Order: sequence, then C-alpha cells, then structure tokens
Amino acid sequence: MSITIDIPADEIDAIKKLTHLESDSEAILRAAREYMRIIKLRELKFASGKVEFDAGSLNMANLELGETMFPQ
Repeated sequence: MSITIDIPADEIDAIKKLTHLESDSEAILRAAREYMRIIKLRELKFASGKVEFDAGSLNMANLELGETMFPQ
C-alpha cells in the first residue's frame, strides 16, 4: 500500500541522519517501524507487574530443562 504525506525537508533530513539511510522512503519506513516497536515496549513495561505469575510453570520449565541434553 502506498500513502502520500507531506513532511518538512528538515524533518526528513533528521530522520535520514538518525536511521543512517539515504533513501527518504526507507528512512521514513524504518522510523515508523521503530516507533511501533517502542510503543509495544512501553505497553509491555506498563503491563509488567500486572500479570499473575504461576511459580508452578517455572518449576515445570526447570524440570523440562533438566531432561534435555543442553548444558546447564
């Protein structure tokens, strides 16, 4: 999908410098993806401490790891 947006040249230049990309479209795409990643991280951070933790699951995982051939 394509979209046309007006972004001031100085802002595009700043985005290109931050992303280290020469192409306007690639730099804008990288900046948008990074923005979405940061928002998801903020949401995850906000959710931390609000998720109930089941210690039984951790014990089960430790038992399963003990049965593998991976070094501990």
